[in-house]
Amino acid sequence: MRILQLHSNFIEYEPIKKEATIAEECDKKKRRLDELVVLFTCVEQGDNEIVAKRAVEEVKSSLQKLKVNRILIYPYAHLSKNLANPRTALGIVKAMEKYAEEIGIETYRTPFGWCKQFSISIKGHPLAEQGKVIVAGDLKEEKKKSWKTPKPEYLVFTKDGKTVLAKNYDFGKDEENFKALVEKEAFKKESVGGEPRFISALKKFGFEWESSSDSGHMRYGPKAALMVDLAGDYAWQSVNEIGIPSFSIKGTNLFNLNVPAIREHADLFGERLYTVQVDNEEFVLKYAACFQQFSMIKDWTISYRQIPLGMFEIADSYRLEQSGECLVGFRLRRFYMPDYHIFCKDLEHAKDVSISVHQKIYQKIRELGNDYVSVYNLTKSFFEKNQDFLRRLVEIEEKPVLLRFVPEKKYYWVINVEYNIIDELKRPREIATFQIDIGNARRFGIEFVDKNREKVHPPILHIAVLGGIERYIFTVFDTALKREIPRLPLWLSPVQVRVIPVSDSFAEEAEKLADEIEGHQVRVDVDDRPITMQKKVREAEMEWINYIVVIGQKEVDSGTLPVRDRETGKIRNMSRRELMDDVKKKMEDKPFRSLTLPRLLSQRPQF
Repeated sequence: MRILQLHSNFIEYEPIKKEATIAEECDKKKRRLDELVVLFTCVEQGDNEIVAKRAVEEVKSSLQKLKVNRILIYPYAHLSKNLANPRTALGIVKAMEKYAEEIGIETYRTPFGWCKQFSISIKGHPLAEQGKVIVAGDLKEEKKKSWKTPKPEYLVFTKDGKTVLAKNYDFGKDEENFKALVEKEAFKKESVGGEPRFISALKKFGFEWESSSDSGHMRYGPKAALMVDLAGDYAWQSVNEIGIPSFSIKGTNLFNLNVPAIREHADLFGERLYTVQVDNEEFVLKYAACFQQFSMIKDWTISYRQIPLGMFEIADSYRLEQSGECLVGFRLRRFYMPDYHIFCKDLEHAKDVSISVHQKIYQKIRELGNDYVSVYNLTKSFFEKNQDFLRRLVEIEEKPVLLRFVPEKKYYWVINVEYNIIDELKRPREIATFQIDIGNARRFGIEFVDKNREKVHPPILHIAVLGGIERYIFTVFDTALKREIPRLPLWLSPVQVRVIPVSDSFAEEAEKLADEIEGHQVRVDVDDRPITMQKKVREAEMEWINYIVVIGQKEVDSGTLPVRDRETGKIRNMSRRELMDDVKKKMEDKPFRSLTLPRLLSQRPQF
């Protein structure tokens, strides 16, 4: 930051014309201030709120020497070529203004983003004109030194509605997973290290880092891409099962931070923003579907008769996680978020809908053969007024939950539930979430007309029923690896059936069988490579193929197929009809997509 500090007899200024899209509203009147210090202030790239504080502290020292306590902060871009973007600059001059007022300086500020006409009279003494350069420091370290954040308070909320301090809770024998969560969240106990097996399993299916991109960016081979698409289809199916009329949308992933609602929401999100500079404007890559959905629905005309309604988008999402914390398939800088929002009538209605959401989230994790342990982030006032609601949530969980109390009015939500699995290394991993949001409808201008023809800002539920797509798939693999024989859910397996001819002479019969199987909406391939049948079977097992079918003369003559069923670990003799019926039963109502590979293995390169 660069400041030209002028001890002045007076300054007169008048806003003439806006010169930035972020320009503040003002009345364009001429103003005069007498006996003051004028601070022509230029905010540069890399400046932050600590710079603002340091600048005011240096100015205060000068004011004491000059025996004056009145300042005018005058944003002035002409002192540097290394300018911060307008949004950042405005935030920093506002921070200067706020801090100066807090320490007792009579403070004024000219409107940001305007061409202004001014006249100034400077006092004629050696200290009347001074230049200052304020250098940015380590924002995180300064915050640690300057502000003491109160430690959050943790309680355990039991199945019978009692509360116990986390440090005093006596864990039962069947609460090892909940204990792991409490130790991490409340006691900050470090998790056990080690290389999780899911990383090599994911790689087997084509989930891996993209070395030509930024840290935390993945690429998806044919099998992985199919699984991502199927999980997205299932996320849409799952939100519709809640029973709310819903709309699936798509849109951009780039939003202008000069739009006040976007800026405010981004500021609440914090430091993990991916930003892009375009034509001296700063844009943020969306970190969930909020921006697009809220920007769209604010332009809709909605009646109370149409509430509740839901909006869904698989958002191409970006979060600037620390590179050292990125973990393939789990903690990513770029990922797919199947984000669902439900717009409700009022808070009581939002709580009622939340029960159905909570049930659905637990249904989906238990369907995989896994379960969650949960953290409820909430304020004490919400807890005290809504214990019956919380008990209803805990009844669905069938286990205690951890309550984390947060400061009143700090967040836009009143409750934020984090659903964690405990992975094979006994580490909590947050997967799904939901929030009751009471702030963003007003911020984004979202409203509906009630039966009294009054405009109402609806509470909004933020929901990820499955969690992020990659995290859901991570959960699937973590669950699979805990079984004696690892396997994927049939509907999510890239190849569900593999047909293996006993020799080249039965390749044609194998393809006919594959045609028949594929006709029943089953993903099937044929291993026609010139290698032994035993090696083909072994490789199919290593690929976790759900059904392996060998066909030779005996099978052609009898019409009975020896089927290696990965779920049972046994060979079952089945007719073609029995095989198809078994597959259909296990698929139930799950989504289906066709194979994303050539059917013949001989046509595939090595991945």
